[in-house]
Amino acid sequence: MSSPSCLRRQLLALPLAAVLRPARGATPALTLRLPDPDAYGAHGQFFIEVLKRALALTAEGGPPPVLVHAAPHLPRPRLRHMLQDGQLDLLWSTSTPEREAQALPVRFDLLKGTNELRLLLVRAADLPALRGVRTLDALRRLRAGAGTYWSDAQILRANGFTVETTPKFDSLFRMLKAGRFDFIPRTREEIDTELQLHADQDFAELPGLALQYRQPVYFFVARDKPQLAERLQRGLALAAADGSFDALFNAQPGLKAALAQLRSYAGLRLQLRALEPGAASTEPR
Repeated sequence: MSSPSCLRRQLLALPLAAVLRPARGATPALTLRLPDPDAYGAHGQFFIEVLKRALALTAEGGPPPVLVHAAPHLPRPRLRHMLQDGQLDLLWSTSTPEREAQALPVRFDLLKGTNELRLLLVRAADLPALRGVRTLDALRRLRAGAGTYWSDAQILRANGFTVETTPKFDSLFRMLKAGRFDFIPRTREEIDTELQLHADQDFAELPGLALQYRQPVYFFVARDKPQLAERLQRGLALAAADGSFDALFNAQPGLKAALAQLRSYAGLRLQLRALEPGAASTEPR
């Protein structure tokens, strides 16, 4: 009979793959490559938790998935190229026709429409002149600012706006201060944060006026993984039905407040056409 020390030596001599090989008949864990949670703003971890819940509800007895994150601080265009090139399996993003041609959209709005109401960040000195702006035609006479790769820039241009862009987020505020454009459309959560961060820059929210346009945030799956897209679609529908998606959503104070403010906003909403009509979200608002 082999001694315990002899057995340990035999195990150590085995290749790592043999030690980790699942038992015969066992389902191997699904490995998914995805962005770092911080790659898409403040709610990256929320998207990860929603993903895990959708996978858990469709696991059918299989082991939990193994999530492998890309390097931090990669720009979003780079992440989309990685998805197309087979280096990532999925990511989360606002939807555009181009993005839906490049990857498989899982048509479930992860933000429940909270990013579709856009308040206008302006220079405080311009408030007296801007308070009279009440129509789209009047607003189109102003110049908008946006990130180069934002879907907002495409939506604004498609609706007749002149848009100045920059690939560097921090440059937007310097450009607004310098008069390169007149406003930046921001969500409630974003504008509140940015007014605090740039309190010494004399920015303000234009009161009583907002843009509204449909801009769903979906999981996007690599085109060679339709089974994964279908599984996520089923899992998200189940999470909506059993209340677990709402529980995750409402655990995010910023998202919960943004949904309440979307529903209760009393100012004038100027409606813009979306880039793609898409299908209605399976999660009711």
